[in-house]
Amino acid sequence: MTPAFTDADLARRRAASRRLGWLLGAVVLVIYLIGLFIKR
Repeated sequence: MTPAFTDADLARRRAASRRLGWLLGAVVLVIYLIGLFIKR
């Protein structure tokens, strides 16, 4: 049985998910701000 993920795979996956999380957070924040401006 070989492990599903090696340490390198895990590190790469963690870095990618962290970048994706920051990107999603930024997109949500921008959409939220745009919504605030449209409401006024």
